Amino acid sequence: MSKWGLLLAMGVAVMGQTPAKYAIKFETNVGNGTLPAIIVNVTTSDAPIGAAHLYELVKVGFYDESAFILKTDRVVQFGIAGIPAENAEWNKTIMDDPVKLKNVKGTLAFTPQTAPNTRAHQLFINYIDNPLNDNAGFAGIGSVTQGMDTALKIFSPIGVNFNMYARYGNPWILANFPQINFITTATLV
Repeated sequence: MSKWGLLLAMGVAVMGQTPAKYAIKFETNVGNGTLPAIIVNVTTSDAPIGAAHLYELVKVGFYDESAFILKTDRVVQFGIAGIPAENAEWNKTIMDDPVKLKNVKGTLAFTPQTAPNTRAHQLFINYIDNPLNDNAGFAGIGSVTQGMDTALKIFSPIGVNFNMYARYGNPWILANFPQINFITTATLV
């Protein structure tokens, strides 16, 4: 049983215990780990459902050792765990929040899988102001307050197959994309 299954079996629940405000520190291997961490501040009232879910995911270590899987001139995306069993365990979807926090440069938002109300664990950081994401219903969940320069230097090659990464994890992605950047740890601060 994974550490998350064990926590759930023990009755540990963090939903409902989400602070009104919290911060996440994303340590990365960008620049061989020498660049500053990416700090994201979250105000729960901006996206209550998403903020509670993100808090839960970070608290249990879901994003530790996960690759940055897509980079465009508009966003960088991450949120597939490097251990396949964790993806299966945490692939529960949540309802969408209304867009209160706009998708401007530095905003963090969940990536819906295929349709409304399909957010699970994939996230993106906006590199530019993205009003089209507001119109598409991507609710901002937090804002990068430190480390945006690090976020802009992330290396994620074109062509990462999300399904293969979710299925085969870090051994697959490192064999196919050895230079890809990772989140080493994501912690609540």
